[in-house]
Amino acid sequence: MAGVAASTAVVVPTAIHAWYQDRERKEAAKLTPDEASLTLPETSETRLGNRLRGSWRFSLVDAGLPGLQGECELLLDVAAAGRSIRGVLRGSDGKVFQVLGDLSSSQQARVRWRLAEAGSPAAYECTALLDEVWGTWLSDGSSASLSGSLGWLDEPARAPLRFLGLKQAFPEARERIPLQPQTLAWLVSPGHRLFHQLWHASRDKWDDLAEAKRDALRGLGWQPGPVGRERDARGKAKHRNGSGVDFLFMHRHMLMTARRLQPLPSWTSLPLPRQYIGYGLEDFAAKTVNQDGYAVPPAWESPEDEAFNKWLLDIKSNEAFHANFQMWEAQYQDPEYLAKLKLGEFGSQLELGMHDWLHMRWAAVTRDPSNGMPVIFDRDPVDFSPRWFRAENDYLGDPFSSHVNPVFWSFHGWIDDRLEDWFRAHERAHPGQVVRREVNGVPWFAPGKWVEVDEPWLGPTTHGCGQWLQDAQMTRVETDLETMKLALRVAFSADQDVPDLLERAPRRPFYARSMGRTV
Repeated sequence: MAGVAASTAVVVPTAIHAWYQDRERKEAAKLTPDEASLTLPETSETRLGNRLRGSWRFSLVDAGLPGLQGECELLLDVAAAGRSIRGVLRGSDGKVFQVLGDLSSSQQARVRWRLAEAGSPAAYECTALLDEVWGTWLSDGSSASLSGSLGWLDEPARAPLRFLGLKQAFPEARERIPLQPQTLAWLVSPGHRLFHQLWHASRDKWDDLAEAKRDALRGLGWQPGPVGRERDARGKAKHRNGSGVDFLFMHRHMLMTARRLQPLPSWTSLPLPRQYIGYGLEDFAAKTVNQDGYAVPPAWESPEDEAFNKWLLDIKSNEAFHANFQMWEAQYQDPEYLAKLKLGEFGSQLELGMHDWLHMRWAAVTRDPSNGMPVIFDRDPVDFSPRWFRAENDYLGDPFSSHVNPVFWSFHGWIDDRLEDWFRAHERAHPGQVVRREVNGVPWFAPGKWVEVDEPWLGPTTHGCGQWLQDAQMTRVETDLETMKLALRVAFSADQDVPDLLERAPRRPFYARSMGRTV
């Protein structure tokens, strides 16, 4: 009886509490809305907007409507920090309908919008499902389909028409501004891929490696700089150790070699982001199909890494362009600012900030070259399967493949041009204190008060591996490739030593691995 009494004592207050809660909800439903307040999109709305934004092939299944026969073009957009769906539906005969909807009335897989001709009230309503059958493909930011119905707003009893929408894949830069065959052959060569990946990995991983692993890299000749005086790119001394000089020098050397094979012009200014469709339909349409090769690809989604998803959306946003990229663009051409920096400090700032973000802003999702399937977590850095050496693997988020992407040369050319701004700034502020000289065939600067390093690091002097950067004819022997593969396995072996941590720390693109890191 004591147990029954105790349970009754718990149940009765619980029931009363539930009754009061229900009554409060009913009372609240009777109230009129409060004054308006700023409402920003929730994460789910932002993600839905990212999936909808782009160009779609739209077609009615059952029958046509005047102006909407056959395949039509549907352009959808959601503004930055916006909560409404806007766009146009263009028929094959040139008829245009305006699209108007809102994300708040939509759900993750169900969307609604209305269609109206210019100057007329909305005549039709579309309700559609964003299909989940794509699985992994849905996460790549480009693949999706809509299936739904089109109904008459003024004739609700009329049977609706079914329609299908297929999102058009974002064209890669190589489809718009392809590299010339002789340049591509050099860039996709195993030696160049491995060299570029290992050069960055050695510098980026050095600070986190155990001493035994450092000794292993020293034994292979792949320590970043002179033995015992290595210059890591991510440690506490990164701005003072001269690693920024190595970064600027290696990429200038790389640019000079590539430009002997074909013209590779620098960006004169950073490409402007895609305009909101309400501000400029033609600009939106041109960048949606990547007309000039420099449009920002859509963000993809990692199902296990929400922090990365938000970071990537932020980097690709218009707000990031105006708040960060344009600030860097102005700052790194400001004589007053540049005249205060040593060359290594300047290079380190460029590399760890703007450079890494440039790679990820203009990166499209990694795709398996054998079948085109998105690889959301990026290629394993020690996966040297033959398919990854194909020319289609030009993913900007991984040094193994980034240099194969045409956009790489445009923004690295822009970075290299800032060296001349830096030199001119010092000539103006400190005449004669920075002296030009040639180093390994590269126009460079003599060591001194503002240049910390005598001989920048291009790679090892043993095993011949470092010569891959200079050898556009690809005459090195196979043992060099195996040496670089072994060095990469050493550099990344720390990741393999703790497999139990992999679920808690999903693999991220190389240029996103230091996201949020502080030292």
